[in-house]
Amino acid sequence: MTRVDAILGPGGAVAASLPGWEERPQQLAMAQAVERAFESGGRALIEAGTGTGKTLGYLVPALLSGKRTLVSTATRTLQHQIAERDIPFLTRIMPRPFRAVVLKGRQNYLCWEEFERFRQAPEFSRWDEQRHWPEIVRWTEQTETGDRAELRDLPDDFQTWNQLTTTTERCLGRACEHHDRCFVVRAREAAAEADVVIVNHHLFFADVSIRATGRMQLLPEPEALVFDEAHHLESVAASFFTRRVSNVRVRVLVGDILRDLERESLLTDKVRDACTALETIATTFFDSLDSTIVAFSRTEGTGGAARAPRQGGGDAGGRSRSGADTVDRLRLADLLESSHGATLRDAHTPVDAALRELGVAVRTTGAGELADRLAERCSEISSDLRDLMQAADPDRLYLAVRDRSFCALESLPLDVRPIFQRYLFPRAMPQVFTSATLTTDGNFSFLRARLGVPRDAEELELPPAFDYMQQALLYVPQGLPAPTAPDFVERIVPEMLRLIEITDGRAFLLFTSYRNMNRAHQLMRDRLRQRVLLQGEQSRESLLDTFRADVRSVLFATSSFWEGVDVQGESLSLVVIDKLPFASPVDPAVEARMRHIEAAGGNAFRDYQVPEAAIALKQGVGRLIRHRNDVGIIALMDQRLVTKGYGKRFLASLPRTRRTQDLDLVTRWWAHQREAREGRDSTSG
Repeated sequence: MTRVDAILGPGGAVAASLPGWEERPQQLAMAQAVERAFESGGRALIEAGTGTGKTLGYLVPALLSGKRTLVSTATRTLQHQIAERDIPFLTRIMPRPFRAVVLKGRQNYLCWEEFERFRQAPEFSRWDEQRHWPEIVRWTEQTETGDRAELRDLPDDFQTWNQLTTTTERCLGRACEHHDRCFVVRAREAAAEADVVIVNHHLFFADVSIRATGRMQLLPEPEALVFDEAHHLESVAASFFTRRVSNVRVRVLVGDILRDLERESLLTDKVRDACTALETIATTFFDSLDSTIVAFSRTEGTGGAARAPRQGGGDAGGRSRSGADTVDRLRLADLLESSHGATLRDAHTPVDAALRELGVAVRTTGAGELADRLAERCSEISSDLRDLMQAADPDRLYLAVRDRSFCALESLPLDVRPIFQRYLFPRAMPQVFTSATLTTDGNFSFLRARLGVPRDAEELELPPAFDYMQQALLYVPQGLPAPTAPDFVERIVPEMLRLIEITDGRAFLLFTSYRNMNRAHQLMRDRLRQRVLLQGEQSRESLLDTFRADVRSVLFATSSFWEGVDVQGESLSLVVIDKLPFASPVDPAVEARMRHIEAAGGNAFRDYQVPEAAIALKQGVGRLIRHRNDVGIIALMDQRLVTKGYGKRFLASLPRTRRTQDLDLVTRWWAHQREAREGRDSTSG
C-alpha cells in the first residue's frame, strides 16, 4: 500500500470521513501517478475526466511529499474551488498540518493608493457603474484580502475596477504610504510561507516573463509544479510573451510620470514639456495608425484583416458582450506594404525620439529610484516600438490592432515550445500536467507537439468516471444549414426552442461567438416561458447561483462558460452548442500559426485546427454530466459532426454515448429518464 492509498483508497482517511463514500479507482490511479512523479522528480501527463476528483488526486500526493508545490489553474473559478472546498477538507484529514494560500495577479486586488485617489474625485468608466460604489466602499471597510472576487454582485466587465487597482509598472512599492497594509504584499508574504500556493496560469507566466528580464519575481520558488486545466497553457504562454505598444500604454506612462513626480514635488517644467510633446506626437501617430487600419479594412481587408471579438469571444465576426463594434486585427506587414501604410513606415521615429527625451528629462529631476523606474519604462516602450516596426523575427506574428479608443502594434510568438524548453522544462522538479481534456484521437500527441513536452513524461489517460451510455444522449438535428449560412442562427432557433420545451428549461445554450449568442437571445427571449439569463448581465458567479436556484432557467453564454462550470442535478439537463468550435482561419494569429505548421511540413487543419476544436468541444460537452445521478441531452447544431470525415475525430474525443438525429427519439428518451428519476425519488421517499 502506498501512502496515497492510505488517504484515498478503500478504508483510507477520505473513506472514513465521508458518509456514503464510494470507491474512486480513477482518482487513486491518478494519485499514484502523481506520487511517482513527485518521488522521481519526473513529469506526468494525466487526463482525468469529470467525476475523477482530480484536485484531491494531485493535492494528496503533493502534501504527502512535503515539497512546496505550486498549483496553477486556468480559471479563478477552480482556484476558488480548491481553496474553499478541497483545502478545508484536506486540513481535517491529512496526517500533518499544512498551509495553503491562493495568490492572484495584482489587478485582482484593491490598491489602497488608487482607491483613496478615486474616492476623492470619483469618475466612473460608465455612468451605470456608480450604483456599485456604495457596496465597494462597505466592502473595503471589512475585507481582509482585497480580492475583488469577494464582490460577488460586481459584473465581470466592471470597467471602473481598473481605477481601483494598479499594475506592476505603476506600483510605488515601498515608497507607497499604504505599503504596510497592501493586499498584494500580504498575499505574497503568506505565499512565501505556504506548503501549497494556488495561482493561475496568467500569474505563472507573468512571473516567468518577468524573471526572464532578470529584475524580480512574483512567485516563491517551488519544489514541484502542478498545472491543472493544462490545455490552456499554450494560449496563456503566448499572451505573456506578446510585446505591445499602444496609445493606452503611452497615455498611462505620461499620467504616471506627472502624478508620481507631482506627489514628490519634483515635477519640472522640462518634464511637463516633454510629456506634452510625447502626448502630441503619439496621438498623431496612433490616430494615423487607426485611420490607416480602417481604410485598409474597408478596401483591402480580404485575406489580410480579421474582425474579431474582444478577448473572451469566439470566432471572427463576433460581437463583444456589449454588442459594440468588433476589433480589427491586421498583419502589420500587409498594412505597411499597402498604399495606405506608406505614411506609417517612418512615422514612429518622432515617437521614439520623444520617449527618449522624456526619459532623459525624468532622470534629471533627482527623484532617485522613482526616476530610474519611470525612465526605464520610457526606454522599454521605445525599444518595443522599434522592434515592432522592424517586424524582423520570422517566428513572431506582427499585428496592427484597433478597438474603438484603443490602437496598438503587437507581436506574439507563433510557437511556444521555445518558451517551455527554456523556462519550464529545464527546472529540476516534479511537473504534473492534468486536465479533463488533454487528449485528442485517444492520445497526447497534440499537447506534446504544441508544448514540446519531453519524451520521458509519463502518460495516463483515465477512463470516464460516469456511464455516459446510460446518462447522456447526443443529438445532432437534420436539415440545418451550414454554420457559414447567413441565416444560420435564425434556422437553429426553432430547434433550440423545441429542445428547451422537452426539458422544460434547465438548459445551457453555448455559443462560439457573442454575435451568435446575442442574436439567438434576441430571437428567443420573448418566446421562452422559463427564466432567461444572459452572460454579461451579472458576474459569472451570480449567474450560476441564479441558474442553480431556478431549476427551469435558460442561460445564454459564450466561451467562458464552456469550462470551469459545475452545475449538478436537474438544474442542468440540456446543453446546446451552436457549432463545432473551430478557430477562425481569417484571424491573423490563427492563419499565421497554420502557415507556420505548413512550413514545417505539417497539415494545419489535421494537426492544429481539428484537435484544438475537439478539445474545446469536449470542454463544452463536459458541462452536462457532473455527478453519477445526472442525466441529460447534448445537442450540437452542426451536421458536420456526422457528415464530414473529420467528424469521426471529434466523436472519438468525446465520451462514448448514445447518438441520434431523431427528435422524437430524444423526446421519448427524456420522458423515460424523467419516469426513472421519479421512480427513484418515490422509492427513496
